Amino acid sequence: MKGMAFDIQYGDETFATTLPERTRVIKQTTRALPPVPDTAQAVRDALLSPVAHEPLQKLVDSKSTVTIAFDDPIGYLPEEASPPFREAAIKVVLEELDKLGVPRSNIRLVCAVGLHRKFTNRELGTIIGEDVAYRFGPSRLFNHDAEDRDNLVFLGETGRQQEVEVSRLVVESDQLIYISQPWSHFNGGWKSVVVGLSSFRSIRHHHRPFAKASGKSSLDPKRSAFPRLLNEMGQVIEQELAAKGRRVLLIEGCMNNANPQQVVQVLAGHPREVHELGLEVLQQQQVVPVKGQSDVVIYGLGNCRDPYSKMSIINPIQVRNLAMSYSYGLFQNVPLVRKDGILIMCHPCVCQFHPVHTPSYVEVYEKLLPYQRDPMELWEVYAEEFAHRPEYIRKYRYGHAFHGAHPFILFGQGLYGLKHASRVLLAGARDKEAARRIGFEPFDTLDEAIAEAERTLGSGCSISYPDMRQNFVCDVEE
Repeated sequence: MKGMAFDIQYGDETFATTLPERTRVIKQTTRALPPVPDTAQAVRDALLSPVAHEPLQKLVDSKSTVTIAFDDPIGYLPEEASPPFREAAIKVVLEELDKLGVPRSNIRLVCAVGLHRKFTNRELGTIIGEDVAYRFGPSRLFNHDAEDRDNLVFLGETGRQQEVEVSRLVVESDQLIYISQPWSHFNGGWKSVVVGLSSFRSIRHHHRPFAKASGKSSLDPKRSAFPRLLNEMGQVIEQELAAKGRRVLLIEGCMNNANPQQVVQVLAGHPREVHELGLEVLQQQQVVPVKGQSDVVIYGLGNCRDPYSKMSIINPIQVRNLAMSYSYGLFQNVPLVRKDGILIMCHPCVCQFHPVHTPSYVEVYEKLLPYQRDPMELWEVYAEEFAHRPEYIRKYRYGHAFHGAHPFILFGQGLYGLKHASRVLLAGARDKEAARRIGFEPFDTLDEAIAEAERTLGSGCSISYPDMRQNFVCDVEE
């Protein structure tokens, strides 16, 4: 095949290939914004001049109880400059609380895992600093527990009847400080609290497949309903805290697209207003304008871009999500592939599961997917059961496993791309049954997959290849 030579991401490896000469190659084109000179000082400055909020010195005193919550390690940060933002921010907050006379015994550090697996003290040390992790743990440094019924509180419903249930620490601490490091438009703002410190009772309202959803990407905040739903849930929390004279204080650090990534903006204040300003930075750093859709789009699936297998191993259900959420789903306005076009994904898709982290994934893969692959049917019939199965609750709470319902969330997110495209071909599939079981058609090589797309759509079909050394979002003009 005549064309252009590329090294395409393929799991933990890359492979050399030649793409047809007519292939449109899309690259990250935005220039990296300059980093802040001193991250710790930027956090101090943000605390002195918060957005739509009182400064820290007016919020706490020597009798205050303070909860410092922070994003968990799951997230796409390919390589972060040292020290990590969460470590720098937490240390500054602790210093400021010391100055204000807040006893260390009144401070709790909470990793906001939501329904993700809990992380060990050693793992948390990689993002908040080993010294902090070992000085505070385990009684004052811990993971949020979405199944600890005694320490969850139900606050009511939104206008759309979405239930809001969160950790008691959110409403019973004299001050909740949340440290957020959004790695995409999907993260940050009220999501940090209403998902990271919430329960399945709340999360099931928005982290589920919707058969009649428009298919707008959650990375498109102007068009997606997702951020609106989270803001509405945040308003319920806000009303509850207002009655106590309190507000959540969010510290949000945004990164540039350099390698390693560096902090370019730090803001503190009220979640909604702070995140709106953070979205402007994400838009500048991550969004690439693209003219027109393509008949065929090829994605290299690098495991480094998958958030859910961090500090673990990737399994086929996570491969499906990497393909359909963190590859196909990286768009604004309309998908990069046209309606009824063909997606080609490159990944070995080995049938493997971490024995500790993903026990419910194994059962879904081995017992359910062989005969049922409709995301809606799987959710409606099995999600609640798996969410309340005692063995999965125990492994989530005490065994560092993902929540029992989590595989249904990831499998369900593939619904929209699979409805939009006519076919999803998996090039380089080493386990063909695994590829079929997650809804893809396996091919030995990328050349074979391209040939099949051309046979189906015509030899002159348009092809795009987003060269994703790191995540970026295509703003696609129709």
